[in-house]
Amino acid sequence: MASVSFEVIRNYSGADVYFTLLQQALTRCGFSAELRFYPHICEFLPYHVLQPFLPRSLHAPLVHSKAEYGWLFARDRRPLVVVLAHSVFDPLYVRSKGLIKRLYHDTKLAPSIRRSFDRADRIVTVSQFSRRSIEEKFGRRDVRVIYNGVDTELFRPAAEPSPRTDNRVRLLYVGNLIPRKGADLLPRILDRLGPNFVLEYTSGLRTRRPSGVHPRMECLGRLSHPQLAQAYQRCDIFLFPSRLEGFGYPVAEAMACGKPVVTTNYASLPELVEDGRGGFLCPMDDVDAFAERIRLLAADRDLRARMGAYNRAKIEPQFSLPQWADRYIQLYEELL
Repeated sequence: MASVSFEVIRNYSGADVYFTLLQQALTRCGFSAELRFYPHICEFLPYHVLQPFLPRSLHAPLVHSKAEYGWLFARDRRPLVVVLAHSVFDPLYVRSKGLIKRLYHDTKLAPSIRRSFDRADRIVTVSQFSRRSIEEKFGRRDVRVIYNGVDTELFRPAAEPSPRTDNRVRLLYVGNLIPRKGADLLPRILDRLGPNFVLEYTSGLRTRRPSGVHPRMECLGRLSHPQLAQAYQRCDIFLFPSRLEGFGYPVAEAMACGKPVVTTNYASLPELVEDGRGGFLCPMDDVDAFAERIRLLAADRDLRARMGAYNRAKIEPQFSLPQWADRYIQLYEELL
């Protein structure tokens, strides 16, 4: 049986979700996939220090890793696939980075990505936006786009409406509470909306608190996947004011659960959400625009239902796990 080895430094982000889900999807399709996570601290160690401690031999005939360090796992003549989900060198994102992060990205990350690209047999990314970003930064025109998959059996519309204890409109935010995700905008958006709105939010994989505290923000903590599906089903509107996304797992999951989405008109997000049909796209950092679109949805239950149904109908045939696995199996078989 053909097999692939995923070699991943854990970083408590969408990359962890990506490799975990992909392993599950491939296994369900009968393709053998082993997943090996390395401690988070490895991401910050000098690679010449780290390399001697990595396994010298891998069992699978094909290796799949992240472009940020994939060259570390190049072995013999085994084919190497690397994925770069989003480019942190995007011009709009660069302006928001501090000096230390900018130095880290420029002096360590960029050279390592180039080295991985030079060694890889296939380069993959997860959106057309990311493909363009990689081409602009690294000059690579051989990048394949494979959109991420969503577990549409788990993330699906609720069979019955969730019981309510009040008439307030329930918003939901899911993701790490970091500036790149726009978490700092959440209290300001809620301020504009007024007392009839409440925002539930998860603590994300990195379990950080948001910047600022608001009395109508309710922390759900870190949720299991079934609990997360229930949170999507319970909300009225999914709010995601992110500044940069390679794909946007939370948006796709909310769409799979039949919810309208209010998000940013930038990066990969317009590839998921169709403005005016599955939700609304707002200018980056425009708190008033986010509040206005949320009010519009809050006032029209039928509009929310139509947009949610449209989103489910879009996700189900294009982003399911079996379809996602099939695309990767095709790629692996080209190399094997």
